Order: sequence, then structure tokens, then C-alpha cells
Amino acid sequence: MVAITATNSASPSLQATLSKARIEQARREADSAEARASDLRAQADEAEREAQDRNQTARSLSARSQGADSTYTSALRRPSSEVPPATQDFLERMYSAANPKFAASGNPLKQDGDAAPVLNSQGQSTGRILNVSA
Repeated sequence: MVAITATNSASPSLQATLSKARIEQARREADSAEARASDLRAQADEAEREAQDRNQTARSLSARSQGADSTYTSALRRPSSEVPPATQDFLERMYSAANPKFAASGNPLKQDGDAAPVLNSQGQSTGRILNVSA
């Protein structure tokens, strides 16, 4: 009589083991990605709350500043005063009267083209000063 024996072994094949390992690694990576996504959602929610709080603070400060008159606002609203025309006329007449008295008399430039050259502090000739308008 012939005996029938099983040809399958009790240990799983190498391919089955590798695919199970890949599935477990993919599950771990997916869990890690979900945890990171959850952390990022929490950070985004906190940032949104903080932004809303700051916007509310800005709105309240803006409303408060519009309602209250600050120290400088009243000064800025006043029209700038110009010099009265009488004062302008007085200053113009004073300038006209004083101008000729303080004007320099005579020409400070040398008129003589044959004058000696100008010397600097070391005795070197630096050229001549001429009045070319005459």
C-alpha cells in the first residue's frame, strides 16, 4: 500500500513573510502620518484662534482710537497759521532797507593780469586770480 503524505510544510513561504512585513511597515507609516496630521491640525487650530484673538484686539484698539481724541489729533486738525500779510510787508521793507548797507563794496578779485602769482604756505606758485569779466 501506498501512503499519502502532505507536501506542504508548516512554515510560511519567504514571499508571504516579506509581504506581511511590508504590510506591517505600511501600517506603521500610515499610523505615524495620521499622528503627524493630527498634530498639524491642532497647531493650525491654535494658530487660527490666536489670529482671531489678535484681529479682535486690533479691532478694539482701532475702535478705541477713533472714539478718543489723542494728544496729537487736535493739533493736526487745526489749520496751520501763515505769517500775516502785515508781518510779511514789514519784513520785506526791513530787508530792502538793510540790504545795501551789508553788501560788499568793491571787487575782491585782482584786476591786474601782470600781478605776481599766488603762493601757498610752502612757497609754491598756485596760479593767478584774474577777473575775466572786465
